[in-house]
Amino acid sequence: MEEISDIKVIKGSIPVLLSAPHAHSHKRPSLTMSYKWGEEYTDRIVEEICLRTAGWGVIQNKETDYDPNWYKIKNNPYKSTIADIISKEKVTKFIDIHGLSDEYEYDLGIYYPSKFNKSIALANDISLAINKGKLRGINICIFRFPDSLQESLGEYVADKLRVPSVQIEIARYIREDEKLRNVFVQNISSFLLM
Repeated sequence: MEEISDIKVIKGSIPVLLSAPHAHSHKRPSLTMSYKWGEEYTDRIVEEICLRTAGWGVIQNKETDYDPNWYKIKNNPYKSTIADIISKEKVTKFIDIHGLSDEYEYDLGIYYPSKFNKSIALANDISLAINKGKLRGINICIFRFPDSLQESLGEYVADKLRVPSVQIEIARYIREDEKLRNVFVQNISSFLLM
């Protein structure tokens, strides 16, 4: 494990990279430039999946004055670190872990970038992998990233680096419940080790 400023890198040995860019508060690009609260347990989920699979991981490890998910690579050390790992380690899958806002009425959202068809297949495969055990029957919705001028990590990785990517947004009740969180980690880990 290596810490670079506000970024923790987990070294792996399989060509999979997981990310938790919003584990702590971060400044969102908006007119008010206000801070958005961190998404609890996303860092722990990435750490546990990396431990079980020997996957690579990148985690925001303290508050930042930029949004690691949205800022362009020029002003984004988090996105630069992702790009370096993907290039050097020949990563074949990128999974970006987020917390789902309480305003949504589904349990899990999986977003894929529309510019790379292999990301759609990855989103479908992950949905099937998660929907097992105590998580069988949860409401999983798969969405295309909305068209905007912003460039999420998943969109950047698929469009610029040509690696299949998804962003998974997990409901708070799953993240906060240790048993459900462990089932999520186990289901994703089993999928990555297939």
